Amino acid sequence: MRIDGDVADVINKSKDDFYDKYEYLKPECEKSWLEKAKEWIDSACEWCKDLWNKIIDFDFFNFIGKLIHSEGFRNFVTFAVGIFYQIGGVWLIKKIAELGTIAAVFVRKHPILSSYIPGLNVVADMTTGFFSLTLGADMDDDGIYHMRPDCLQQYAHYTTGYDDVFRAAVNKASVGEITVDVHQSQIFWVDLDGDKSKDEGEEFIIWSWKGDYMNLGTGAETGIYQVKDGEIDEYGNYIMENGEYSYLYAEVNREYSVDMTLELYHDSNGDGIFSDDEQLYKHEPDELQWWITGFDPLVQNVKAEDLQAVTTIDFSSFGENKDIMLDSFREFNAGEVEWDIPEKDSGSYIVTLTW
Repeated sequence: MRIDGDVADVINKSKDDFYDKYEYLKPECEKSWLEKAKEWIDSACEWCKDLWNKIIDFDFFNFIGKLIHSEGFRNFVTFAVGIFYQIGGVWLIKKIAELGTIAAVFVRKHPILSSYIPGLNVVADMTTGFFSLTLGADMDDDGIYHMRPDCLQQYAHYTTGYDDVFRAAVNKASVGEITVDVHQSQIFWVDLDGDKSKDEGEEFIIWSWKGDYMNLGTGAETGIYQVKDGEIDEYGNYIMENGEYSYLYAEVNREYSVDMTLELYHDSNGDGIFSDDEQLYKHEPDELQWWITGFDPLVQNVKAEDLQAVTTIDFSSFGENKDIMLDSFREFNAGEVEWDIPEKDSGSYIVTLTW
């Protein structure tokens, strides 16, 4: 019996040595559950990698831009969201977000007490985890969500088509009230290389939004984008007609991130005055921003006209380009009443948008 056992050990060792060297020849029946799990994970990772390469090769984001620009898509979204409102779907997701945020804020402020309430931590983690995974948004201690600068949105081309779809759907579904509004600065050209010609990537625009963001609640956002000028691409993401944009198309370049702050006020009593006690938040991040945001899920169902957003942009963050960037912005946006732009040679580089 001992001899048979010794022989079996030798055979098993030889077999193991063989499969270590030629792993791909090992039959399924010989593999452990751990080996099978590892193969499945490796296969899934490879599939994700291949899918991403196909998306890049297909120019996925430009395809989405073309789809969003189509009138049929806008009509479909308007109809679908309208139905969703009618059956109470929007009310439900708003209420879930609101209750989840209340739980998350309570857990942050009362960690010991919350540990004695069954399921509260689970609800809080599910709420914050959902916003973090889907939107790249983190909650601060006051329950306000802010998008991280490295969120996935930085990779998506931005066009006025997004605004068309979003406003058509949300505003129409809200019985025609303007619940989300948008503000754009004038496009300003910056002669970065000093050749006095409009080269690719030298036009910029500052885009802002405020309003009711469904599950995110009341919010505001401001972003700095590079306008893509020149030749029309095959998807029609930007079209020049007699020198005017019929669809404005822009991209994110995080090299042009700056110091920004964002405040949002809600005129809850309808007197048209935005006082300090009506401030929903003041966001002053330490990290440079290409896009600054703030959303309060505890304040729902607002109209854009009852909100005031205040954004400050510190052009000195542009470093060696600070003067040329600010001079260009001042030239193209002079007279725009929403903007407070410092005078040339004033020593100040802080531009403020109040709207």
